[in-house]
Amino acid sequence: MDVSDARWHGTAPHSSAPDPGAGDLPGPDRAAEHWWFTARLDGDGDDRTGLAFCFSRHRGPGAGGAPVAAHAVRWSCADPRTGRMNGESWLDSGCVELARAAAECDQAVDPRVRTALVEALSRGRPPLPDRALPRPARVAEDRLDLDYGGVAALRKDGESYLATAEGAGGGFALRLRPAKPALPRPEAADPSAADGATGYCLPRLAVEGTVRLGGEARAVRGTGWYEHSMAGGAGGALAGPDAWRPAARTQVALRLDNGWELSAARADRPGTDAGGCGDAVLCSPEGDRVAVPVRLAGSRPWTSVATLNSYDTAWRLEVAELGLSLRVRTWFPEQEIRSLLFSPGMLEAHVRAEGAMAGRPVRGEGVLRVLPDNRVDDFERHITRVREVTLAEIRRLHPDAPEPAALAALSGLDGAEDFEPLLAEDMHRSLVRPMRHAVDGLGRSWRSYVATAALELFGVSSEPYRALLAATELLHTGCLVIDDIEDRSELRRGRPAAHTVYGEAAAVNSATAAYFVFDQVMRRVLPDDDRLGLRVYQTYLRALRAGHAGQAVDIAGHRAAMDAAVAAGDAEPVLRRVRAAHRLKTAAPVRGVAEVGALIAGADDERVAALGDYFEAVGLAYQISDDVIDLRGVTVGSGAGAARATKLRAEDLRAGKVTMPLAHAVALLPAERMRPLWETVRGGAADEAAVASAAESLHACGAVRACQEEARELVDRAWKPLQDLLPCSHHAIMIRALGRYAARRERE
Repeated sequence: MDVSDARWHGTAPHSSAPDPGAGDLPGPDRAAEHWWFTARLDGDGDDRTGLAFCFSRHRGPGAGGAPVAAHAVRWSCADPRTGRMNGESWLDSGCVELARAAAECDQAVDPRVRTALVEALSRGRPPLPDRALPRPARVAEDRLDLDYGGVAALRKDGESYLATAEGAGGGFALRLRPAKPALPRPEAADPSAADGATGYCLPRLAVEGTVRLGGEARAVRGTGWYEHSMAGGAGGALAGPDAWRPAARTQVALRLDNGWELSAARADRPGTDAGGCGDAVLCSPEGDRVAVPVRLAGSRPWTSVATLNSYDTAWRLEVAELGLSLRVRTWFPEQEIRSLLFSPGMLEAHVRAEGAMAGRPVRGEGVLRVLPDNRVDDFERHITRVREVTLAEIRRLHPDAPEPAALAALSGLDGAEDFEPLLAEDMHRSLVRPMRHAVDGLGRSWRSYVATAALELFGVSSEPYRALLAATELLHTGCLVIDDIEDRSELRRGRPAAHTVYGEAAAVNSATAAYFVFDQVMRRVLPDDDRLGLRVYQTYLRALRAGHAGQAVDIAGHRAAMDAAVAAGDAEPVLRRVRAAHRLKTAAPVRGVAEVGALIAGADDERVAALGDYFEAVGLAYQISDDVIDLRGVTVGSGAGAARATKLRAEDLRAGKVTMPLAHAVALLPAERMRPLWETVRGGAADEAAVASAAESLHACGAVRACQEEARELVDRAWKPLQDLLPCSHHAIMIRALGRYAARRERE
């Protein structure tokens, strides 16, 4: 290939390449700086490892305005044979301080998340999985010589780079020698860098040394890639809201088997559509540089249960001017880096590529980095991301079409061979479709998140337990289907209630059968531990019993108690009844889901109980706020910008149900106003105007405010003992925000 051909404009000879000898030097006044390496390493036989590591520095104003220096190092090792990745990240107190300062001033973040994050970072230690560097970082200013707390070091030895790391679960000692001259990197190449960052890359390194995973150290050699990015001015990736999350970024760095290397990147800014277009820099086998436009289009999305981030794991890369077309696929999807640096995560995945260049077949390997826009500007919208994962898991258990294996499992049979195929259509229509109709409607699925968050809180990956999402949602939705029948509700989650479509008999049977999906899932995910299995089943069945007891109280209603309360002017007895019903019907199942996750994770009894207490408070607070929201109706975005009603305005009040605002009003409204208000709605026959007037009175008298304060106090009171038992982590921050959301869902 002749790179001097006129159609390959933008070429530059390697004589104009950046000089790493000068460029590698740390800049004391730079806002952000990253030394990033990646390598494919081969050991004996088919032993292969994908390694990535990065040393970072940040400088910016802390919470008090004084300049703060921050240092972080991270690394990860991916094994394509097992489909597993292990990694560590180590931060100093400066990173925590800059992150706290950024969170405090970022008014675009949902206040519930911002408050929880600032509260956690005020402790001065990085949230898990990040670890605190044991000693201050040392940085030589006249040469590349970094020592990050004795955990990891990077220095220059002639033209080579010497990198070492010794962490809690592994480490490495490598020599990386440049095999090609440096290239300028595309503007958007470093996903972790702030806007305006500059830098260069060494696209091919010869690598040799040792890698240790656990107690085993093994000799390796292979090829690598190095990038040095830097940003000047005030701020940096952790120093302010605009710099902290400027855009979603994607980079692909590849070494091709025809001797070419390329770095392609694109930035997707909020409110803009670049159509997948970006920039690429390529290096020819002779070391010449080619800068060209590139098109990057992603597919095959994978959602991390831990962070709720979604990443495309397959990409089409097109460089029309070079006749280059590549299909890029990750070794396996689960290569997410979780750290406060990306709060909560970034995909850094080793990939394979194949396609054609100038009409000739070509293959390659490299790394894909995807940093989504991680800012949580609306907690409800963020937590609802779990819904798509939950629905995918439900479809495995309740498939779109009759599948003998799935129907056999739902029937309690050992396998598809035991299932009578003549029953498939009827069983699917009457057992599966009513529940699919109910779960496919608009909903938030936050209860499903509770199950997997509980696992993560105690250091257990939730990825192998995705099916728990389905079991939790089917339990909850089954209760809703029954509830709608008993309440004669016609609308649920923005669509006709299941019993109005499939009939009451099929709806009752389908909803009740959904409770037993938990058993189907547990048989798959629980370890072979009879004692643990017994406790998990006991916890689940206790939640079921409580839910049915609460439903019984709900069916009986509280009208007689409300009559007595209004007559005596004493709200306390009816408030106690309503609270008890809410605790049984709503809070106890949420508690059970959380405790199941904690038990599977191996938490001790004290922590299981504290987590259960907290989520019981969250469930009760959610139901109290649900009573408040009923006064104005519930709408959910349809995805096209419009809002769809999922619950009619003052539906409970219109039906004459006693809710928390109505019960609180007994103590807040004068008797001469409370009696007629109750008489108006008591029989469930009030017209629209009367219901609207009653709802307004409940707002005006302070009943709504009393409910909000009670819900907040419930959550805050239960949080403190749990907080003292939990290590600070991303999931601890998010469940704290979930509690605040449950107590006051003002954005709903």
